[in-house]
Amino acid sequence: MKSLETKISRVIVGKVEPNEDLVDSIIEMIKKYNIKSGFIKCIGALKTFTIGFYMIDSNKYKMKTFNENVELISCIGNIAYKDGEPIIHLHVSLGRGDYSLIGGHLSKPTIVSVTGEVSIYEIDQKLYRANDPQFNLSLLNI
Repeated sequence: MKSLETKISRVIVGKVEPNEDLVDSIIEMIKKYNIKSGFIKCIGALKTFTIGFYMIDSNKYKMKTFNENVELISCIGNIAYKDGEPIIHLHVSLGRGDYSLIGGHLSKPTIVSVTGEVSIYEIDQKLYRANDPQFNLSLLNI
């Protein structure tokens, strides 16, 4: 295991409006506030969203886009950098109208229906991602 110690340096709070893309809005916040790296939490509601499941046998994500109204019950993730650009890694739990849940790796599009409430907890150092050939993924490089 690899680890490091860091501290929360500030918290940025944002509200994503209806018909805006949640992922694009988070990236916009990261750039606007020049966030080094950190952790993301979101709640709200989506009407279009894409989630993925990593298929370890093929080293690829199985992605699916849905067009339905759901509650964004929990969305957590982190911010790191690769090739000078912020990379956000998000996982979600989404509630359907029948009270069932679906979830996975969040990808685009992620269109907000009512609101997206975002909290970004910036840490005092920059995290980076590097390609791991075993999984063909850009993983945290600590």
